[in-house]
Amino acid sequence: MSSVRYLLVIVLVGVLSLLTVSEHVERTRLGYAIRELERERARLREEEKAALLAYEQAVVPELLVRRAAALGVAGPDELAALVGASR
Repeated sequence: MSSVRYLLVIVLVGVLSLLTVSEHVERTRLGYAIRELERERARLREEEKAALLAYEQAVVPELLVRRAAALGVAGPDELAALVGASR
């Protein structure tokens, strides 16, 4: 009877070991996946910043021309020259 108990303990320890190893492997895989997603998020944030900057650079001259024209600060020829020079 004691040998059966001994074998059951060995089997139980083996099963628990396998479960622990598989859990460790899964957590490690998920850790690498999270790191990759964090790198991707940082890259996309940088792309978003660059795109926003390009958009603002493209839009701002036209807004300034409209505001300057509304205020009568400069004539149409001067405003056209300023916008043309920035591109």
